[in-house]
Amino acid sequence: MITDDELLAELRTVLDRLDPMPNRVREAAAAAGALLGIDWAELDLIAAPCVPVRGVREAWRGDGLVVELSNRITGLVTRDLGVTHVELHSRDGLTILHLDPFGTFSTELPDGRVRLVLHRSNAVPLVSPWLR
Repeated sequence: MITDDELLAELRTVLDRLDPMPNRVREAAAAAGALLGIDWAELDLIAAPCVPVRGVREAWRGDGLVVELSNRITGLVTRDLGVTHVELHSRDGLTILHLDPFGTFSTELPDGRVRLVLHRSNAVPLVSPWLR
């Protein structure tokens, strides 16, 4: 006679062969688990006017930060925030963005909603609301 645990293990094996979990889903789940218990401060952003040069553009500003979304995400951080690097969170996972000497960062904008986490050397990270 087979136990419930053995039956579930057998079903998992069959399902893994028929419909394996994509690596990006597994990586996103691991990243989400790593976020448990993190101490963040909320970053207040307000919509900012921007000039639509080509296509759709959205812009936000907050204390020491300006962010623009188009086909790329571009931002400018003031030095007084003490930001060491920026994380871009999306459904594709996490991307580390390094600041140039002027405090700017930029990368291709992934599909779906995104948020930023500004890691600071002198305080808890700042996290933005989900954008788009």
